[in-house]
Amino acid sequence: MYYQNGFTGASLPSKTLCLTYDDGPGITQGDGPGPHTLELAQYLNQRGIAATFFTVGKYAAQYQDILSGVQSYGHLVANHTFEHPQLVDYFSAGGDLFDQVARTDAHVQKWVDGSTIFFRPPYGAWSPDVAKALNDNFAVCLHHIGPILWDIDGRDWACWQNGTTPQDCLQGYLNLILKKGRGIVLMHDSSADQDAVRKLNMTYALTQLLVPTLQQQGYQFVRLDSIPEIKAASQVPFQFALLASNGKYVSPQGGGGGQILVNGPTVGPWEPFGVEDVGFGKVAIRAANGLYLSPQDGGGDGKEVLANGPAVGEWEALDLITVGRGQIAFRTIRGFFLTRESIEGGRLMANATRMNEWEVFTFTNLFIGR
Repeated sequence: MYYQNGFTGASLPSKTLCLTYDDGPGITQGDGPGPHTLELAQYLNQRGIAATFFTVGKYAAQYQDILSGVQSYGHLVANHTFEHPQLVDYFSAGGDLFDQVARTDAHVQKWVDGSTIFFRPPYGAWSPDVAKALNDNFAVCLHHIGPILWDIDGRDWACWQNGTTPQDCLQGYLNLILKKGRGIVLMHDSSADQDAVRKLNMTYALTQLLVPTLQQQGYQFVRLDSIPEIKAASQVPFQFALLASNGKYVSPQGGGGGQILVNGPTVGPWEPFGVEDVGFGKVAIRAANGLYLSPQDGGGDGKEVLANGPAVGEWEALDLITVGRGQIAFRTIRGFFLTRESIEGGRLMANATRMNEWEVFTFTNLFIGR
């Protein structure tokens, strides 16, 4: 889920830091300036530090081997959009936020440690409208936590742009860390929007100066997913309701156990659903009582959907199809779409051979962000 306010590390204990790196991955031949994502990941591992690498999709697609190495060294791989646009302006101009997140997911998900994909917006640009738009999309809302912001930004990219040495850039970071005393540190293992700056990147050298200095001063380092507020957000159950095109909600009778009607006038105790990602674009939908939506016999002529599945089997795994903003459809193992029985609503069925108006449901995210 995407929150209206960003996450930081302000609640960390004194002298506790979380290192994060944006805009990679990247590679440079030799020891000179330029991105050194894999060498950086290895060095941090040798120092006993697990960092988070917020990766840009266009580079992740090219450097899968680097992401594999980053994960193998115990670091988190996270999402930093595909093309690194400033999201508030991008959304206002009609940009496709779903595409920026989903395309990057396709290249990083394999290397994500755990089920949660952490998200950082480029430049930290964020707004309630951007949060709502992402929360309105089932696929990019599920198992995502954002926005992850920061407490300490020594503007390493500006150092390289201005010809500042790693030693002088180090002092800027140390001054900020001394002032703040704790938090999430922002650095850049590459540059996503200025090729000239990317070629000058010396964040690997900066890190080799920064880490031992901080460790000598008694600082501890934690991974992003161990920050209490972020860890708690990852454990918030994802709940939603499904509104049919007749204006009625999909309603497992009694909260689950048997028949499902498309007749709910509002979202009450029977209408909220949970979800499990079962891989390969499939999900299983869980009723309020914990039983799964189960298209009988995998769907077909006259086959209804019951809320009686005790576990996720072949019948319960549904293809999730994103139709548009806030709209989704579900297809069974036998290729039938979930639909309603009649104009008024009736039973939830799994017998539609094509996707038309009745087969498209509006996804209502029941999450209320902070």
